[in-house]
Amino acid sequence: MECTLGIFPVLDFVSTLNNMNKKHLGIVALFILCFSFALAGKSAQAATTPQETSVSKIAYVDASGRLVLKFADFSDAGYTYTVTNEKTGAKTDTAQLASKKGVLTVSLGQLYSAKTGYKLILTSKDNTKKLTVHYYTGKALGSYSIKQKSNDSVKASWAVSDKIYTRYSLELYLGGNSTVAQKRISVGKTAASASIASSSLKNARYYTYLIGQTTLNNNKTVYYGQGMLKTFDYVKKPAKVKGVKAVPNANAAKLSWNAVSNASYYTVYKSTKSSSGYKVAKSKCTSTSLKIKGLTGGKKYYFKVVAVSQAGGKTVIGTQSNAVLAKIPVVAGQVRNVQLSFDSKKNLALTWSRTAKATSYHILYKKAADSKYKILIKTKKSNYSLAKLKADTKYNIKVQAVTRIGNKVYLSSKTSKVITVTPRQYRDKNYNKLLASQVRSIGYVGNKCIYTTKKYSTEVKTAFVNYKGYSSKTKYLIWISHYTQQVSIFQGSKGKWKMIRTFICATGTAKNHSPRGVFKITYKEKGWFYTSTKELYVTHYKGRNSFHTRPLWNNGSVQNPTIGKPASHGCVRCYNQDAKYIYDKMPIGTTVVSY
Repeated sequence: MECTLGIFPVLDFVSTLNNMNKKHLGIVALFILCFSFALAGKSAQAATTPQETSVSKIAYVDASGRLVLKFADFSDAGYTYTVTNEKTGAKTDTAQLASKKGVLTVSLGQLYSAKTGYKLILTSKDNTKKLTVHYYTGKALGSYSIKQKSNDSVKASWAVSDKIYTRYSLELYLGGNSTVAQKRISVGKTAASASIASSSLKNARYYTYLIGQTTLNNNKTVYYGQGMLKTFDYVKKPAKVKGVKAVPNANAAKLSWNAVSNASYYTVYKSTKSSSGYKVAKSKCTSTSLKIKGLTGGKKYYFKVVAVSQAGGKTVIGTQSNAVLAKIPVVAGQVRNVQLSFDSKKNLALTWSRTAKATSYHILYKKAADSKYKILIKTKKSNYSLAKLKADTKYNIKVQAVTRIGNKVYLSSKTSKVITVTPRQYRDKNYNKLLASQVRSIGYVGNKCIYTTKKYSTEVKTAFVNYKGYSSKTKYLIWISHYTQQVSIFQGSKGKWKMIRTFICATGTAKNHSPRGVFKITYKEKGWFYTSTKELYVTHYKGRNSFHTRPLWNNGSVQNPTIGKPASHGCVRCYNQDAKYIYDKMPIGTTVVSY
């Protein structure tokens, strides 16, 4: 702790008035009143006369041995000054002025080392304000000490060093630039100690001044100062914490307690035993409440709270509170397997697995840009339609389990994972996936083909080709569905295909499989002619595999009328008008998907 000997300034004229008795004050007041009337007719002269001003001030000797005065109300470094010997009237102008942090500092130099009284006059640069300070360069104080006597007082002791003093005062200031005493007490000239009751003090680091007071010539009472500066950490032991409450919750407990004066913070302890095993649950808690998480359902926990006071480098711990009990209920855990799907009405829906001990669920949601979640719905089901959400808005969604025990409701300490979704985008991407998943390829069991007479809807077909991401060098795309024995024709581009025509066909048998994969139309023939049969409007997509009519006799009648089930040697047989449509409308290079 750094200590500096110092000299305290005398108070100004206003302070002198404060020390007069009522009789003298009355005379002075009458004099001031008469003088004011006399000046009333001389406004021009009054305007140029500086007004004497009272300000707070501190004085001390710095490390260089110079007398330093500080003024809180004179922060303008442009003030002028004069220094005069009180006894001889001689001027000694050696002061230095500096302004920092709203405090004007006057350094008077080492010249003032003799036991002499001086007068400092500060005048504002606009000549409107003036301050007069008397100070004394007496002998330095002798040995001293200052300490916290008890929880309720601060005591200073010193050696009387100069009998010129008539009184001493002990003064406490907050901060190195403070000019207003937080607390002061005066004692007689023979006193060697003084105590300040600390009931009104806050926990803080104080700057301590010991002030000597004396009287000038001609019985003029003026207060000089010869003192010391010392830092002192005051910390009062805080009282026992009272009013501690513990409210149990899901895997947690909410603690609260009454505030304690002089407490810098609180330390919270927990244990599974009432009288032992306490460990720190939270140190340096600055509020009077705390939520303790991570507790186990079905267990008993005990809590204690203690107030801690701290200032500077000093810490004082109070007495622990009485223990309080919190029995943690067994409630539902985290909701899992939260997924997005589509309900029977093709609306976006949320589903999750049922959670043990859960009596209901809260679906929480917020717009992605918002900070707080809201309850979308309270439900006992494990699914919910999200049809009310805006189609083009991004949301964060999660599910929280709820457990009701008697009249109390507990929320699970953990929610499900957060799902982020924009409904329209999700539907465009995932509903196609869902629909596309309904499409299957042809299968074979022995000599039998697995196919169906049921047909896919237009929505399923469109979803399939778009979800699979098929593309074509032309504006057309052809899909052969072996399972439904259908050919579908689309117009558009990758991801934007729209069906324009669909019809039934006959693909290869179990012995003569039609090739499966992604191909493209390579060339066309008007017809194939054999000895006794022919096929017309032949459009090739893989080697000699092609779209064409059913086999015809040379006279034009149909040799094999089968359509709607596997019947060919690998080609795709169509009705005449359908084969002709492909032949006429589908350009070379058109993608053919055989699935």
